[in-house]
Amino acid sequence: MVGTLCALGAAGLLLGYFLSSAWKWFATVAGTYFLLGAAGMLFYSKVGKLALRERLLDKIRWEGNETVLDVGCGRGLLTVGAAHRLSTGKVVGVDVWQPGAITGNRADAVLENARLEGVADRVEVRQGDARDLPFEGETFDVVVSNYVVHELKTRNERTQMMHEIARVLKPGGRVALVDFIFTGECAAELQSSGVKTERLRDGFLSFWIAAVLNFGAVKTYHVVGQKIERSNADRATP
Repeated sequence: MVGTLCALGAAGLLLGYFLSSAWKWFATVAGTYFLLGAAGMLFYSKVGKLALRERLLDKIRWEGNETVLDVGCGRGLLTVGAAHRLSTGKVVGVDVWQPGAITGNRADAVLENARLEGVADRVEVRQGDARDLPFEGETFDVVVSNYVVHELKTRNERTQMMHEIARVLKPGGRVALVDFIFTGECAAELQSSGVKTERLRDGFLSFWIAAVLNFGAVKTYHVVGQKIERSNADRATP
């Protein structure tokens, strides 16, 4: 993708050099836009994604003994980051891990990254779908997720994911997820499932730079919340 954007950018600038009148400016602006896009993607892959991870994880008040679930963990970016926040707790990364995925997402990649980061003793992986998590209710103190929501094709699927997150959270447990679309509906669905939720911009500069470069199509928000504790009367109800 970065290579394609670089090629388009270079072609645009080259055309702008040779063309005249309005087409010259159009080609130059288009070429510059594609090159900025390539630079942004490269920056995110090397630096930006780690900074985003830490901003998201900072939304959680960590004790160090939490049981954490990373929904759609991929290669373990959040899984490993959360494990660094723990002392006696553990993180479970769950994903479908499609065979032969060009992203290289694999369960063993998560474990290898955890080993390289020195947190392998705090990391586990499970095969599972975000819409039907393979865990009992009220299992986790913290649930996190990174750019998974937009991959679900329908609102019903996104609703299922939010309901599952709420189901596996312990009362008082916390959730933190990030995405660039559908975050408003995610916050509403979590709220309706008993999780007191708020939607926050991902920083200031990072939010607006991404929004401007993508003509408003990309607006990165964090959805963070805490599952409402049950009253004593609720606990006594079978």
